[in-house]
Amino acid sequence: MGKVKPENEWKFKCANTGKAIKRKKRYYRNGKYFITKAAWQDQVKKDAEAKAKTDAEAAPAAKA
Repeated sequence: MGKVKPENEWKFKCANTGKAIKRKKRYYRNGKYFITKAAWQDQVKKDAEAKAKTDAEAAPAAKA
């Protein structure tokens, strides 16, 4: 009997899309795995927009 290979050897999910990453090559940036470089850049853009939004909401509260 040979070795039994697990069903999904690479149990990683893209931090941006949530899709399963099944291939050996993964795009790893900032402690997270992404499907492609474009998915990583999209996540960076989303994070920057979210940070700008929270900063904008916090600014009026700081003035009061």
